[in-house]
Amino acid sequence: MSPINVDRRARPRIGVFRSALTGAAALGVLFILCWAGAVIFPTAVSHMFVALFTQALFTTISALVQGLGSALAFGALAGALVAAFYNLFVRFGS
Repeated sequence: MSPINVDRRARPRIGVFRSALTGAAALGVLFILCWAGAVIFPTAVSHMFVALFTQALFTTISALVQGLGSALAFGALAGALVAAFYNLFVRFGS
């Protein structure tokens, strides 16, 4: 059996598009949960999170639609930035 040659100099990279989708999905789900929590149990914490993404009254469908769109866009931007900077800094790795 021959040995397996592994290039130890190869550094893993993260897909920017996949990270953007992951960020959008995670923040979108979190927004929906907080919006539902604010509608069912109007607490300051859920209300403040919803207010980060919309100025509409937090118990309305308008707040859900506007806030979800903003949360998806911001989550995608955040995920893409994390992956882009990771890929940039992996060059300087250990």
